[in-house]
Amino acid sequence: MEQSIKLFIILGTKKFPFKRLIQAIEKIVENGIYQKDEVLIQSGIVQDKSSLINITSSIPVDEFNRIIEYADIIITHAGVNSILSCMKLQKKFIVVPRLKQYGEHVDNHQTEIAKVIEKQFNVLVLNDIDKLLQCLVDVRDHVYEPWCFDNKMLLKSISDFIVE
Repeated sequence: MEQSIKLFIILGTKKFPFKRLIQAIEKIVENGIYQKDEVLIQSGIVQDKSSLINITSSIPVDEFNRIIEYADIIITHAGVNSILSCMKLQKKFIVVPRLKQYGEHVDNHQTEIAKVIEKQFNVLVLNDIDKLLQCLVDVRDHVYEPWCFDNKMLLKSISDFIVE
């Protein structure tokens, strides 16, 4: 299964829905950019359903890592672990922060994380969901700064950014 996934969307494990991103992905499939069997959304504990895309609540860690490895493009919420997983494997990926105003999280800390990652590593961050299709084109040639895996450095970067 992992080898057929071209677009893997990671929504995290929290109890908050991310309808805004799911609906944008549905439009892309509806318009024939991707086929249903090429797209997989990991939705966490939220039980989203769609006739247009494959959604699963959880994936065992080994399978999750294999899907990231095989997928052409990853779209992820601004969860640090998900971002680091993509960077560690040098994947083409897009970060879409969850927003409080849509009930996607309790606050806008994901926007802050996304800003840090964008500034420090030139990662693609999608703030306007209506630009998803263009971002999917842009990500193919986009190069971000490689991450040297020192979690202390990341935590310091985030801390410094928040203090600013």
